[in-house]
Amino acid sequence: MSENIRPIRRVVTGNDAQGRSRVLYDSAAPRTITSPFQKGTNMTDVWTFDRCPAVISGERDDGDVPFHFEPPLTGGRLRVVHSTAKPADYDPAKDPAITAPHPPRKTPGGTWERGGQNLYTTRMHKSETLDYGIMLSGERVLITDDGERPVRPGSVVVQIGSWHAWSNPKADSQMAFVMMGAKFDE
Repeated sequence: MSENIRPIRRVVTGNDAQGRSRVLYDSAAPRTITSPFQKGTNMTDVWTFDRCPAVISGERDDGDVPFHFEPPLTGGRLRVVHSTAKPADYDPAKDPAITAPHPPRKTPGGTWERGGQNLYTTRMHKSETLDYGIMLSGERVLITDDGERPVRPGSVVVQIGSWHAWSNPKADSQMAFVMMGAKFDE
């Protein structure tokens, strides 16, 4: 794990063979990756379920599954995103990650993207998901086609398959996302 990644403690409960509740896991979430899309951004997957209703028996660790950006098509995921702020000395002229805006195209993982990213702003993208983004700390800026909106602790963003990007121009942030598989109307 990178030294910049703040561990996310998971306390996962379940039941024993006699039906008594107990703690199955009390430790740092095991699946954390450094984002390939934004510098200083790390994603920790806390739990994933592949279908609804979710299976809620057994002792498997559904937080320790291979990383995939999108949630399962018929399920969901809880992910915590930690992003660092753009430094005051950031120089876009020296930024190797800048991608120009371009017509929409689908990535191999299933996300649609339109470019427009740099080291501290994600690409403009959308996915076939319904996402609840809950700001835990700091500040992020939600970028949509109609403008930018600062998001601060206590705010919840409901993303319904919409084009969006994220930026951290002023402060580090930590934001939880409940990401659920969805479908665009044909």
